[in-house]
Amino acid sequence: MDISTVFLGQLSTLLERSEVSYRNYMHHGKIFLYAKILKDNNEKIRDLILENAHLLPSEQQSHAIKLVSHIDIWVLLWEDTNEKLSPILTDVFSFKNDATFPTESESSLMSYYSLIKNN
Repeated sequence: MDISTVFLGQLSTLLERSEVSYRNYMHHGKIFLYAKILKDNNEKIRDLILENAHLLPSEQQSHAIKLVSHIDIWVLLWEDTNEKLSPILTDVFSFKNDATFPTESESSLMSYYSLIKNN
């Protein structure tokens, strides 16, 4: 297995964790506990992409950077809200974010991962 396959496998796992974390956040009333888990995971996704995106073909690099851009904005808004509210784990924690999640980029990266994993 080559290094780009390993990278995309790790990314796939983190994206799945993010989806579960987000569903938990929504299901449990948007409390800080789940927002904190989601932030931790998003930062891991961002770090992983920044360390490994150069391994991807240019089209996929572009999709990876769109994910990073979304996370950059999301984390800054998260940190600003956290600083203003100083929430405890059971507090409601939400903020407005006009930078929507780049679903097409995620789909493209995961399709590419499936393609190279099966070859």
